[in-house]
Amino acid sequence: MQLARKRTVVAEQNRMNLYLILRFGFDGLAPGHIVEFGSYRGGNALFMAAVCQELHPGMNVYAFDTFDGMPATDPQRDGHRAGDFKDAGYEELLEVIEKEKIDNLHLIRGLFQDTAEETMKNVGSVRLNHVDCDIYSAVKYSYDVSRKYMVDGGYWVFDDCLYSGCLGAMEAVEETTIQRDGRFAEQVFPHLVYRNWPSS
Repeated sequence: MQLARKRTVVAEQNRMNLYLILRFGFDGLAPGHIVEFGSYRGGNALFMAAVCQELHPGMNVYAFDTFDGMPATDPQRDGHRAGDFKDAGYEELLEVIEKEKIDNLHLIRGLFQDTAEETMKNVGSVRLNHVDCDIYSAVKYSYDVSRKYMVDGGYWVFDDCLYSGCLGAMEAVEETTIQRDGRFAEQVFPHLVYRNWPSS
């Protein structure tokens, strides 16, 4: 937990809810891995990977990010601008992964649209997609690219939609997850949680 605190801006209550999903929510689900879109300095990815080493040996975490700040944003929707969060420290994160022996964490560096399709084919089935993105385009893409890989009962966790500076992120969830796909939230606090039930 200390390792994660130093490398994330996500609230601890959100991380603890991720732990509860990892600890209790995977029972009965088909095998699969974890993907995270929007990893910044890697704190939550490190946390989930470390938990999986203890609870789910063989499960991998794939962390997608530019690791060089936000891509282009839409000023009509998004509160963030290109280049925000550019202090990710990619090389330092690689050193932490090696030092802590978190060998089930894989960093996927680059724009989502350049890396995700091919990586997801290699990942295969997904149990959890942690969408920690602040902008409309990133949230929409990261949800859509994972849909066909999500196991029945698998989880989408959207971390930033409820913040006032992330209205575009909420708009993306409303348009895709709710209006288009007809999903209902299983949790609305401390973040939004949706499940992939067969009828959805």
